[in-house]
Amino acid sequence: MGLLSQQLEPEKRLQLGTFVADPTAKAVADGDRLFQRHAALLGSTGSGKSWSVALILERARALAHPNLIVFDMHGEYTPLTAGEDAVAKGFRIAGPAESIGEDGTLFLPWWLLNQEEMQALLLDRSEANAPNQAARLLHHVRALKHEQLVADGRTDLAQRFTVDSPVPFSLDELLARLEADDIEMVPGSTSRGAAGPFKGKLTRFIARLRSRVEDRRYGFMFAPPQSDVGYEWLHELAKKLLGTKPGIKVIDFSEVPSDVLPVVVGVLARVLYEIHFWTDEDVRTPVTFVCDEAHLYLPASAPDPAEQRALESFERIAKEGRKYGISLLVVSQRPSDVSRTVLSQCNNFVVLRLTNDQDQAVVKRLMPDSMEGIAAALPLLDVGEALLLGDAIILPTRIRLDAPKVKPASATRNFWTEWNETSVEDSDLVAAVESMRAQTRTKA
Repeated sequence: MGLLSQQLEPEKRLQLGTFVADPTAKAVADGDRLFQRHAALLGSTGSGKSWSVALILERARALAHPNLIVFDMHGEYTPLTAGEDAVAKGFRIAGPAESIGEDGTLFLPWWLLNQEEMQALLLDRSEANAPNQAARLLHHVRALKHEQLVADGRTDLAQRFTVDSPVPFSLDELLARLEADDIEMVPGSTSRGAAGPFKGKLTRFIARLRSRVEDRRYGFMFAPPQSDVGYEWLHELAKKLLGTKPGIKVIDFSEVPSDVLPVVVGVLARVLYEIHFWTDEDVRTPVTFVCDEAHLYLPASAPDPAEQRALESFERIAKEGRKYGISLLVVSQRPSDVSRTVLSQCNNFVVLRLTNDQDQAVVKRLMPDSMEGIAAALPLLDVGEALLLGDAIILPTRIRLDAPKVKPASATRNFWTEWNETSVEDSDLVAAVESMRAQTRTKA
């Protein structure tokens, strides 16, 4: 096994651990192949997924110009962003209680939404007036973007942009124009005139839009600081997240409410993908999106229109991203709940212990029939043990992953021991209740 690993060129070697069958032999994967054709890291809770991700990030950090973006759903990779010798740079999506941009805090202003995302987020397709509402929304958004470009002196772009182009525009002015349409009267046969073509047809849509704007859960989108609504802001976002200084970025989504989480992740992933897509091929550096807890925003089915738009963004990356130097590392404890389209595009799998028979069945379907014997070990793997499958390793095999130097904040708690040693303080519970009310973990 050691001889097989040594056949890889040194610059391509990604050491993951040792072989279970021979602990003296290093388990080495082809780093190029692991990332360039998408990969999945699967395993039940407590099996060692977070440690595996942390290990891969540590190995990547040793490279001259790594470029990975971790979508961290629970803030468990925060320890990797701390200290002078941090593995990664930490960012955080603004929580509902925040309105001021600070270093590392990210807002995603409304003007990043494309037309499909706007309609999915704001329209009720079951309404009879939905086509009229969609038409007026896009009409005004296009006009406002054009007016803003002309006002900024960007006349060349004003002749070429589309309604999907991420150009800042006034949200207050959009609401004002929609309200004017909703009450418009036109000359008619009587002195009072006649109802305009959209009179009364936009009322519910305007109410829905206002409720979104006033909902603090959407503060990251509809209530960003003034500095985040300027034309140059998107340039800075691209530098922060797609640049290689720093090379590894961890984005904390832990304070984003679960029911809007797919929208947030989907919009950010789509914007980053499109920036990378339009980067000149000669200067394009490959980038990997590490999708932690992927089942939360890459579901096998997404009945909600907004969630469906988010899922489509990732499925597009899964199908087309390889051509443009973007890959996915899908991390999940429930592979049976993850999009089949995304998993089907993964060529490499690091599979830790899986105890659920439906999850095991998903993995078995992705493996050739000749490997049924190896798949039978899935529920028996020890913590930190994994089956490594795919073209990144010469032979599919069972390995023991190395422990990362910096541990993520995902360690299993010692319930029995802590019940014997640690009590709960009333003041801590009061502080937790107030944090829940304010929707922030920041202490006053």
